[in-house]
Amino acid sequence: MKMILGSLLLLASSVHAGLVGLNNEQLGEINGQGGADLNWTLSLNHKATTNGSLSNEYECTDAVYCRLAISPSNRKDANGNMYWLVFKQLQGTLQLEKFQLDGVSIANGTKTALQLRFGVDDQGNYLQPLKIRNFGYAALQIEKDSGATPTNPASAANKGYLNISNYPSVSSAFTSAFDAGKEKGFTGLNVHGNLALAGTLKVFGCNGSGGSRC
Repeated sequence: MKMILGSLLLLASSVHAGLVGLNNEQLGEINGQGGADLNWTLSLNHKATTNGSLSNEYECTDAVYCRLAISPSNRKDANGNMYWLVFKQLQGTLQLEKFQLDGVSIANGTKTALQLRFGVDDQGNYLQPLKIRNFGYAALQIEKDSGATPTNPASAANKGYLNISNYPSVSSAFTSAFDAGKEKGFTGLNVHGNLALAGTLKVFGCNGSGGSRC
C-alpha cells in the first residue's frame, strides 16, 4: 500500500505544471470555435403532464399564493395601509425549443461578441417559435392593507395581497354567469399560441472611447 501511494505521489509531482498568466495581447491571438444549442421552458402554476407535452392546465393548491402583487411608489392611505395592484391566479407555460449561443467577430474583426440567436440559424433555417400556453392571469384588482396605524404597519395576515373575495356563485343583476364564483377583478388576460421571433443579440465589452457603440 505504501509503495502504491508513493508511486502516485511521484507521478503527480512529475506531471505538475505551473499556471502561466496571459496578457491581453496573448489572449487576442487565441482563436476558437464553439457554441451551444439550448432549450428553455418556464411553467408557472400549471399541472405537470405525464406524456411530455406542454402543460396548460391551471393548478394551485391555494389560490391566494398564486398571485403577483405590486405596490407602485409604496402608495398608502393616511393610516399607513398600503395599496396593492394584484394579479390573481397568475399562470402560464413558455417554451423556446431551440436557440443558439456562440461567439462572433464584430467591428471588422476587431472585437469578439457573445451572440444569442433565435428564430433562424446562421444558414437562414427557420427554428422553433416561442410557444405560449394559457399564459396570463384571471383577474386584476386593487387591494388595500387593513389595521395599520401611523406608527405601526399592517400585520402580515392583514396585507392586501392576501385578500380573498369572490363574485356570488349565482348570476344576478351585478354578476354575469361568466364571473359567478370567480375571484373579483376588473380585467383578465389569457394568451395561447405560438409567437414567431427572429433575431440576434450580441454582447461585447467596450471602454467608451469609440462613441456610443464603441
